[in-house]
Amino acid sequence: MALEEGLKQRLIGAAVLVALVVIFVPMLIDEPQDSKLVSDHRIPEKPPALVKPMPEILPPKPETAETPVQVPEAPPTPKPDVVEKKAPSKKAGKKPPTSWMIQVASLTVQKNAEKLVADLRKAEMPAHLEKVAVDGKKHFRIRVGPEVDFKTAERMAKKIKRDFKLTPKVMRYPE
Repeated sequence: MALEEGLKQRLIGAAVLVALVVIFVPMLIDEPQDSKLVSDHRIPEKPPALVKPMPEILPPKPETAETPVQVPEAPPTPKPDVVEKKAPSKKAGKKPPTSWMIQVASLTVQKNAEKLVADLRKAEMPAHLEKVAVDGKKHFRIRVGPEVDFKTAERMAKKIKRDFKLTPKVMRYPE
């Protein structure tokens, strides 16, 4: 019996040694882990933010003496801050999709216009500035939008009126 007990101990010892060899020898033979973590793939740099160029609005062409000046009829305006109150029709194939733009103000001092745009953006409004010529003078239109949903544009106009004490106008885009 003592002989069998010694044999058992030797077999267990041999099994432990084999297990240790199986675990540690590959670690000694393989290359270090640090070099395995390095990838050959390169991540491309983040592309620059897309900035849409502001459209340059040209002044209207001067009327000739032969062309009579037509005065457009004033549309009925139930509210002074909304040019048109109808929601866009959803008939397919009739007209291209309509979106809505909010004209907030038209200023002659660029610095004031830029400040208003910055303030509107702080209020999370998609505001932008357009340079236009009116009667030969430079003006800076501050607009918010375009917005696809008319009701959303109307809510934005009400917020501008309330928070900024201005009289914005909701209008079709493109005009």
